Amino acid sequence: MRVRASLLMLVCAAVASAAPAPFTIEQAMSAPFPSQLIASRDGRRISWEYNDRGARNVWVAEAPGWTGRPVTSFPDDDGLDISDLAFTHDGAAVVFVRGEGRNGKGELANPRSQTAGGVQEVWIAPVSGGSARRLAEGRAPAASPKGDRIAFVLKNEAWSIGLAPDAKPEQMFQARGRVADLRWSPDGSRLAFVSRRGDHSYVGVWDPARKSIVYLDPGVDHDGEPAWSPDGRRVAFIRIPAVKESQIFRPQREGTPWSIRVADAATGVGSAVFRAEPGKGSVFRETAAGEQLFWADGDRIVFPWEREGWTHLYAIAASGAGAATPSLLTPGQFEVEWVSISPDRRTILYNSNEGDIDRRHLWSVPVAGGP
Repeated sequence: MRVRASLLMLVCAAVASAAPAPFTIEQAMSAPFPSQLIASRDGRRISWEYNDRGARNVWVAEAPGWTGRPVTSFPDDDGLDISDLAFTHDGAAVVFVRGEGRNGKGELANPRSQTAGGVQEVWIAPVSGGSARRLAEGRAPAASPKGDRIAFVLKNEAWSIGLAPDAKPEQMFQARGRVADLRWSPDGSRLAFVSRRGDHSYVGVWDPARKSIVYLDPGVDHDGEPAWSPDGRRVAFIRIPAVKESQIFRPQREGTPWSIRVADAATGVGSAVFRAEPGKGSVFRETAAGEQLFWADGDRIVFPWEREGWTHLYAIAASGAGAATPSLLTPGQFEVEWVSISPDRRTILYNSNEGDIDRRHLWSVPVAGGP
């Protein structure tokens, strides 16, 4: 009996020593977390935010090796998030925002209770090496296609700053309302924006050469999500009807139908090219992507619509007359979540839970339609 007991103890000890170490809370909490993946215009560089034990930094990788490396060196878990990553037009640098936005009282988040207060700043980090530097206080940076400056929002107004080390920020224009959704024209000569005015909003185009602002087909509803045509002559945008009371604690499945309008960027004259049908899909349902409208090849506009009870992608001619029938690009019982468009504007890329309700997969579909 003693021999058997000794053998049993030896076996138990051997099994215990061979068993893997338990997975700890510390390991779970310290796992690095990448997010906000973006690609340069030529597709040869990618960048993302990398959260390693609370220290948030910007990383990049380049073709052909795609070896990740940091381009910022913030060492501490200071609670300051990194967001709004964007490459400059030539892909040589990454622009980003450090710090959270303001609350309802206009106060910036201050996780460490710094006596100087919280920050929300636009930064730039060169891909080739060198130190990241602060450009200005602000958020929502938009790099000009000309490669000479960065537009951004500061206290609900549009500002910009050049890329030279000694450049100073300057206000681009003055206008009523709260400015948002800055979108440069393809040649960088003009800037589309949204002017939010409480119970309604406008889409405007600022022309610095003419020192003028043109509001596109203005009305009394909520206009937003501007998207330039490839030739820079027109702007598409979404119009959501104004309602007297919003329902924020329960889903709103039906309402006054929303629409897509296209306007001349120089004159502001526009018309509807699509209007949602009454019933399901009459209330606009956005995707998780940063842009909701994609001006694609063949003068087509790709947009999300919940017509069949699922968030799907549709395409319609940009020169339609409001009664044209959109083509369904993503049929089936699943939800489209993130969306982007290929550089040649011929292919839409997206993720969804098609055929696997609990997981996401990546898909592509031609803008012209097809499998």
